[in-house]
Amino acid sequence: MKSGWIGLALALVLTFLLVACSSVADYPYMKEGEPYAEAIVSAVGREWNADELIKVTDPRMLAIASEAEIRAMIATCSVPLGRIKTQHMYLGSTGFETAISGKVASYGINVEGEKGTGRIKIKLQKVGEHWKVLGFWCQGQPHTTPSQ
Repeated sequence: MKSGWIGLALALVLTFLLVACSSVADYPYMKEGEPYAEAIVSAVGREWNADELIKVTDPRMLAIASEAEIRAMIATCSVPLGRIKTQHMYLGSTGFETAISGKVASYGINVEGEKGTGRIKIKLQKVGEHWKVLGFWCQGQPHTTPSQ
């Protein structure tokens, strides 16, 4: 019984080390994709133009979310935020997923819009020479006015 716990502990430590080392090894991949993530968020949020997202969306995403669904999501994002005035990258990470072959990079971007503040998460993968969108999430909170 004791050797089973030792084996489990060793497996957990090795898994942690593998994940930690792969994160460091993937740092250049994450940094390479960062300007693409920022440019896509800027292009989409400037006028909340779904076409800017659709043209860089990977076919695998389009297989599960139709263009109409993407347009509806982008229209919904525009309501609490308005046009994006400023954005700031606050998080970047890389890794592997079971449903996606190859490395992916995810980014979190804080945004300030005309109507509110929010965060956009975007997931990218480099396919050949181009970065493609695998996921796009938006959360926003309208500015509040003081009660009178």
